Amino acid sequence: MGEKAVPSPRRRRVKRSCPSCGPEPGGEERKGRGNPISVQLFPPELVEHIISFLPVRDVVALGQTCHYFHEVCDAEGVWRRICRRLSPRLREQDTKGLYFQAFGGRRRCLSKSVAPLLAHGYRRFLPTKDHVFILDYAGTLFFLKNALVSSTLGQIQWKRACRYVVLCRGAKDFASDPRCDTVYRKYLYVLATREQPGMVGTTGSRACDCVEVYLQSSGQRVFKMTFHHSMSFKQIVLVGQETQRALLLLTEEGKIYSLVVNETQLDQPRSYTIQLALRKVSRCLPHLRVACMASNQSSTLYITDPILCSWLQSPWSGG
Repeated sequence: MGEKAVPSPRRRRVKRSCPSCGPEPGGEERKGRGNPISVQLFPPELVEHIISFLPVRDVVALGQTCHYFHEVCDAEGVWRRICRRLSPRLREQDTKGLYFQAFGGRRRCLSKSVAPLLAHGYRRFLPTKDHVFILDYAGTLFFLKNALVSSTLGQIQWKRACRYVVLCRGAKDFASDPRCDTVYRKYLYVLATREQPGMVGTTGSRACDCVEVYLQSSGQRVFKMTFHHSMSFKQIVLVGQETQRALLLLTEEGKIYSLVVNETQLDQPRSYTIQLALRKVSRCLPHLRVACMASNQSSTLYITDPILCSWLQSPWSGG
């Protein structure tokens, strides 16, 4: 007697194309294949609930994959859940905002929030003499005008900003005078990416990193320096005095470059070339990859990746 052939079970085909791009060519439902699975078949509340457990950086990255996930990741419900997860003590109506709390004194309560509603999270912020600058995870830098006031007791307090504007887009990082006294923060240095026109005889444009300098009092751009398209930076810090302001720029590869500008001449319209030099720490220790930097007026702290050591140098030693 011959053996009876047993038909093998068919595998279920799962559709993995982007749900916002429509069906695949030739991917119509076939007999015996079953229905394709799409994320759009899930309830929106379920998708938002799942996405809210991701880190903020991953939510922003997922929103850039396709039009469908861009709308889902931009939903108010996603960010409300993220805010409640990161700050469970906040009230429901205050899940999106900034808060100011003074160190010392008798009053320990949080003051009123100042919230630009268009911000995609708050990556970092910097108060100056009268205003507050906020960078979100989408690279948008917001300018909150007149957001700080002095009380009768001499303490700095938040007040609801009279208005906020978008200072610039495509920002990677920003910095100002590293001293704690906000009076010295006259200029704001913004590290950003801009499209530059191509060379003569070529078509298209190239993305180049640049440093744009803004007046903190008005938000007016007074200076701009553009780097070669082969140089890509991720962080900027400042050290030194106003007349010898050193800008330290950290590349994606962990190398540190520096240049020196005179802040007292930034508001004078002129064009000149600035020399970009490799710092001593990157020249003498080329095997070390710097992950991030921190600075005050007279020294700089370098943290390597992996965290094997930290490097503390003064701005005048070329470190």
